Amino acid sequence: MHARGRYPPGIHGGGRGGGMGSGNPSGPNPNFQYRNPNQQQYVQRNVGQSHQQFQQQNQQQWLRRNQAGPDSAVDEVEKTVQSEAVDSSSQDWKARLKIPPPDTRYRTEDVTATKGNEFEDYFLKRELLMGIYEKGFERPSPIQEESIPIALTGSDILARAKNGTGKTAAFCIPALEKIDQDNNVIQVVILVPTRELALQTSQVCKELGKHLKIQVMVTTGGTSLKDDIMRLYQPVHLLVGTPGRILDLSKKGVCILKDCSMLVMDEADKLLSPEFQPSIEQLIHFMPLNRQILLFSATFPVTVKDFKDRYLQKPYIINLMDELTLKGITQYYAFVEERQKVHCLNTLFSKV
Repeated sequence: MHARGRYPPGIHGGGRGGGMGSGNPSGPNPNFQYRNPNQQQYVQRNVGQSHQQFQQQNQQQWLRRNQAGPDSAVDEVEKTVQSEAVDSSSQDWKARLKIPPPDTRYRTEDVTATKGNEFEDYFLKRELLMGIYEKGFERPSPIQEESIPIALTGSDILARAKNGTGKTAAFCIPALEKIDQDNNVIQVVILVPTRELALQTSQVCKELGKHLKIQVMVTTGGTSLKDDIMRLYQPVHLLVGTPGRILDLSKKGVCILKDCSMLVMDEADKLLSPEFQPSIEQLIHFMPLNRQILLFSATFPVTVKDFKDRYLQKPYIINLMDELTLKGITQYYAFVEERQKVHCLNTLFSKV
């Protein structure tokens, strides 16, 4: 009984495949092919090299982790905590605001027909947003939605909207946003036709910008010119006033407008009447050529078009006027002679 060969065919002749030894009397198998020992060694060397490269990569990763040390993990934790703190602080500043009670008066479509935007959508300064919310504004009105983003781009605007729809804030908010409070020069001029409107507009600017370090000044005719001159020697960023007084101060060299980048004209139809238009045109020549001009009014006569063609550069037109009066208000006209006006007013007031 022959023992089974312990080796592969052709090695020492002990296998069934035959070989060169005497264990297979029939001789070597003619179809047998010997394995190339050099090829086997070549494959083994490649396997060894790839294993060595894998170990080196693991070692390098381990070294990088050790070099980073525990500080990297701490940094990641700190960054996470800081981001959470920023998120919480962004909510905390709203909670600390002194917001007045909500206005429960009935609102018509003149102020409710909005696109659903928020004041935060315009990326305004937080200090300005604080003033806006503490003023009692909840969301921008239609005229504010249309004018604020366009004014922030630096474009000229010709806006027509009804009285009582938020026109004042529509130009005060972008004006306050664009002012550099670290540059103590007059950067914005707001022109109005009357002293009462100047006081009202300046008060709105002060209330909206009360958390900003912006200096607001109001100047009108009929007040002390000396006081205005002394005030202009102090920092002023935003100037509100009537055209005649501001022109007078500019001619005296006290009101410097060479750095004024924005001119706002409220009640533009009245400002462009023959009474004011010559003063305004002279005043514009004291300002730089790249100034931005914003015109706001409820009506625009032919004089406005002539002024627009001469001084505004590709203005953005906003027209929210389908009718002159606010919705929900009915107007009546009483045609009486001059001597009957007082009697007519007394009669009307007695019926109220």
